[in-house]
Amino acid sequence: MTEPDPLAGADYSKAGRSCDIVMKGGITSGVVYPHAVCELAQTYRFRNVGGTSAGAIAAAATAAAEYGRDSGGFEKLAGLPDWLGTGSNLRDLFQPQAGTERLFKVLLAYLDKGWKRAVLVALWRFRVAAVAGALPALCLVALALTGSSISGPKLLIDLVAAASLLSGALLLLLGTAAAVVAHLAYEATHAVPNNRFGLCSGLAGQGGSGPALTEWLEGRFADYSGLEERGCDQPLTFGHLWAGPEKDRERAPAEPDQRWLQLAMMTTNLTNRRAHQLPWDSREWFFDPAELRELFPEKVVRWMVDHPAPFPSDCTKAKKQGSLMRRALMKPLLPLPAPEDLPVVVATRMSLSFPVLLSAIPLWNLDMSDPANAVLGDWKAWACAQGEDWDPLRTERRNWPGGKPTTTPKAERCWFSDGGISSNFPIHFFDRLVPRWPTFAINLRPFPPWQRRDPEDEEANTWMVSRNGDGIAESWYRYPEAEGFLDKRLFAFLSSAVRTMQNRVDERQMRVPGFRDRVAHVNMCDDEGGMNLTMPAPRIKALTARGRFAARRLLKAYGDDAGGDDAITWDNHRWVRLRSSLSVLEEMHRRFAKGLRKEPERAAAGERTYEELAQRPKGDSPNSYRWKNEAQKALAKGQIEAIKEAAGPATATETVSEEGPKPPPVGQILPTD
Repeated sequence: MTEPDPLAGADYSKAGRSCDIVMKGGITSGVVYPHAVCELAQTYRFRNVGGTSAGAIAAAATAAAEYGRDSGGFEKLAGLPDWLGTGSNLRDLFQPQAGTERLFKVLLAYLDKGWKRAVLVALWRFRVAAVAGALPALCLVALALTGSSISGPKLLIDLVAAASLLSGALLLLLGTAAAVVAHLAYEATHAVPNNRFGLCSGLAGQGGSGPALTEWLEGRFADYSGLEERGCDQPLTFGHLWAGPEKDRERAPAEPDQRWLQLAMMTTNLTNRRAHQLPWDSREWFFDPAELRELFPEKVVRWMVDHPAPFPSDCTKAKKQGSLMRRALMKPLLPLPAPEDLPVVVATRMSLSFPVLLSAIPLWNLDMSDPANAVLGDWKAWACAQGEDWDPLRTERRNWPGGKPTTTPKAERCWFSDGGISSNFPIHFFDRLVPRWPTFAINLRPFPPWQRRDPEDEEANTWMVSRNGDGIAESWYRYPEAEGFLDKRLFAFLSSAVRTMQNRVDERQMRVPGFRDRVAHVNMCDDEGGMNLTMPAPRIKALTARGRFAARRLLKAYGDDAGGDDAITWDNHRWVRLRSSLSVLEEMHRRFAKGLRKEPERAAAGERTYEELAQRPKGDSPNSYRWKNEAQKALAKGQIEAIKEAAGPATATETVSEEGPKPPPVGQILPTD
């Protein structure tokens, strides 16, 4: 098959349809995405864009290009793979700091040439340790070489010399290896944590001939979005995307459904062991400007310093004063900007902090489960007692009035690492029960065991379901057979455990009807993407073409409604989603109504029904989460009656789930990210 035509000169002005897109993580696997996005952009205008890790880079670049569509955003994005494949550009984005350079060189040698090359590089980079470890062995060798001066039978002298040489050789190997490994381990356990748990900070380091990753990303986003051409010196923020290129950033709509474009990413909070979706609306997080200046360009940090999160519009004077007190106590830490003011590059970098390769991002918070931090409430009460006009931020701490608490709350770092740790393919982003436009997704996966990479036909290296029944079967990831001195089975088992933790939710989601039919799969070999930081240009070119063909599969399926009764089309997709959603709602309504109708277990002791609780008079316990007013109470009553009525048909012999899409989805109550 002929190579796809370049996309730098394509027409992106006639995109008459809307779509969302979600992209999977995979470090250098992200080279798949630029041409896939550009292929779709000729037909679709992106409304919601999301991803994790390398997928977050692609998502941010896609959002920036959409924002700058009229100023050549996608034409510029189309040229990205060629730039990455030129010289050492891809490799030079990852620049280690002085303290981690030796470790990075060893890792790079292993990734590029295997363990033998890594051993040679380690011996050279840690040569002082290697010589120190070899000294005892060299002494034995010297003894063997001076064996001729020892008196006694010649045979005995020869045996002693031979034993000394053999022992010296073994000790030479063991001593050198032990010394190098010990120094390597020491450096790994000290230099990497000191560099915020990463070999590369993302800013300029050792050995790079061009911009490092984070500053390069900031430059790409500014270029693709056209902000520089408009004379705007601001970093690209979520507010820019929400408002769109025709409005000022300050006029960004508050309601998600009214925003021009939404961008979402995943990051993993390792300190609290949970996932977060970016951007978030929480006002609890703070940052240290000095720390972030070692991770982000000065322009970005200065913007964050100048744009602290504002107080909510409905914030009372007492709550505002309490918040001011919290901010004053946290100094020199500063509050993280509100979502609309957060630079896109900051969220992107928080999502792609691949463990050990890239430094984690530190944000600060108070551990309110620690009893010592309960003193924050005393500080807020004390601040309110000083009067409504007193502002602790405008008064030096040494000049604060007396009577204040004697201890202060203590902020701690929370480390944010790669979003792929918790959700490497957030296919649930932007999902609706009944969508108005499709949410496409591009998945990166290994080749199935029965398939080999086709070097002549990159389209054959991609796949997508074509009919409703496709893609139901479970995916299989097999272990290698035992062979050779280095048995790979244990590594494969441990790798499978990690991958399962990363992808178990996403893998399950991809089998759901209405989900699996909007995912295009790109198959990849071990030497493609991932940690392959030194991929040659032909390999990058092949992956780029593969991404474009994956996009073409989506375009073909959703471009018309021909192809048979159960073929994947936009109408068929909407019909599947409608049937699946009705089944989910029917089951949830049925369970809800059943719980309402059941008599309380302790009814004889006066335990009330749910409906009695919902309509209890004012003043009756429990007093938590009371209805705001009588209108809200009446609304709840109407909703309960509507659900009971909707559940009525489900108790009959007929059910909308019968003969419905398989496997049947279920409705769950989950916390927000």
